[in-house]
Amino acid sequence: MSKVNTTVEDNIFIRYLMIMTGMIIACIGINGFIRPAHLLSGGVAGISTAINYLTGVNVGLLTFLINIPIFILGFIYLEKDFCISSLINMILFSLLLGLTQNIGGIIPVRDILLQSVFGGILAGIGSGLVFRTKSSQGGTDIIGAILKFKKNIDMKDTTLTINILIVLVSAMLFGMDLALYTLIEMFLSASAMNFTKDAMNSQKSVMVISRESESIAGDIMNVLKRGVTFLEAEGAYTKERKRIIYCIVSSNEIPKIKEIALTYDKRSFISVNDVTEVKGRGFKEKYL
Repeated sequence: MSKVNTTVEDNIFIRYLMIMTGMIIACIGINGFIRPAHLLSGGVAGISTAINYLTGVNVGLLTFLINIPIFILGFIYLEKDFCISSLINMILFSLLLGLTQNIGGIIPVRDILLQSVFGGILAGIGSGLVFRTKSSQGGTDIIGAILKFKKNIDMKDTTLTINILIVLVSAMLFGMDLALYTLIEMFLSASAMNFTKDAMNSQKSVMVISRESESIAGDIMNVLKRGVTFLEAEGAYTKERKRIIYCIVSSNEIPKIKEIALTYDKRSFISVNDVTEVKGRGFKEKYL
């Protein structure tokens, strides 16, 4: 399988610079906004935070201990390179969480809504940056990766299920108000993570129906350097035989596709749809 190489994947210095940047941003979100408001973050960090509220044990140490059995499962079911990278990241993340545990004291924000909004966004951006390096911070990300590879269950579904359980615990321990604010934080965190993880890596499927299909397909291949497939079709009403152009392109190439099609045929019918995942020549594979 061919794939697009990126500077982040090829250069270990840039890769770990992005990882460390993501972790620091996530730690600021968790310890600077979420913990001072007694909200819960997602995954293992959220579980560690809940235990920290009740026991006072360092949140970084708790994160490390909870991750141990999870990583044992990861090394059994996942690629070793991914697990080793995630293990290093988990240790670094645990240390950073422990070191920044009291950072909330220097951030003068005490409005719980602002804390839930900005805490969720920062935690999500941080996780998304780590995911862009084809790695993770460990914890429930490992569980999500296992279910993704073995059962093809989307990571967002696994994350949602785990976070619902965390919200239920939050409601029982700290009251419904904090649970609802936690839900706001988690929604924003998941949205920010998905946006950051897949930013500038969005693909679309395009179908063009035109009597000038040969010319349009030729320009798509020559100008955009994208592969094109012809689908044989027949109009249900007119019974006219047609060739449908089908191709996968990056979202920023859609305007050029439209321009090419309409240049040859003003009556071209163009359909554009979102694509969840693409594997193949000319596209960067989404690892998770």
